[in-house]
Amino acid sequence: MLKKVGKHVLILDDVWDEASLEEFGIPDPSDSNGCKLVLTTRSEHVCKYKGCTVIKVKPLSAQQALTLFLSKVGPNIVQNQTSMLILRLVVEECAGLPLTIIVVASTLKGEEDPLIWKNALRELKERIEKVEGVESKVIENLKFSFDHLKDEKVKYCFLHCALFPEDFEIWKDVLIECWIEEGFIDDMGTRQEMKG
Repeated sequence: MLKKVGKHVLILDDVWDEASLEEFGIPDPSDSNGCKLVLTTRSEHVCKYKGCTVIKVKPLSAQQALTLFLSKVGPNIVQNQTSMLILRLVVEECAGLPLTIIVVASTLKGEEDPLIWKNALRELKERIEKVEGVESKVIENLKFSFDHLKDEKVKYCFLHCALFPEDFEIWKDVLIECWIEEGFIDDMGTRQEMKG
């Protein structure tokens, strides 16, 4: 289809590996066909493999990161000076990555106990020290969020979603039926609550 269309711009989002476009039946953009390729990736290696011009998107500034974190964690935390000091250190560990900031802030939303914040900071530091690369840091921070889910049933429901392929459209009713069959939720009252 793209060959028939002629000149085109192909945008690929969230590319993780170096697969050839030809493998998927997509003609490689070139000067001769006048086509262009734009891709987003967390891996500079993928860009180099495709011969792309690399345009790095900078992480959020310290102030932007703090503002985003506070918008997600809620206003109550600002009133506690001890928690605010720890919060700033937690935001630093997020390294200006918006997804990480949103996930970690959502995990700590409503938590006012400074000990919980200190423990979260310690865990984040330990996890990040063990990993290399941006992808690994994002995955470790997502794991941090998962590990802090308080309800085991919610963890199982979340893991069940991982059985579906990436970008697959998951129908709510199908998912709920699966959860009922697996015993994660067991009555119509719970089902109605989860739908809402």
